Amino acid sequence: MTVPDLPDFRTLFCSLTGYDPYPWQARLYERMCSGHLPGALDIPTGLGKTSVIAIWLLARASGAAVPRRLVYVVDRRTVVDQTTKEAHVLRAALEREGCRHIRDRLGLKEPLPISTLRGQFADNR
Repeated sequence: MTVPDLPDFRTLFCSLTGYDPYPWQARLYERMCSGHLPGALDIPTGLGKTSVIAIWLLARASGAAVPRRLVYVVDRRTVVDQTTKEAHVLRAALEREGCRHIRDRLGLKEPLPISTLRGQFADNR
């Protein structure tokens, strides 16, 4: 089975998240695709930092040399929970027919694996 070419980033991002990317998100995707991963991001609250997960998935689907696993570290329990919920939303989106091309490019045979570590919340493997 051949895997089809992927559409442009904006189309991919919209199909996965349901909204248009901010310009900084498109720039981060371009950086990831060219192999330049930032050590940290300093983005104000409310501008879509959690979408880094979606951007990483799309960069992997595009064949970028990004790590196979994403470790997303935050220092607030509520943000950890919010990020876990967002990861589950992305996992569900990947199961939709409209995101099949992304799932195929990622080589996912099972749903996207998610593991959350925080105090009083066991690793769900």
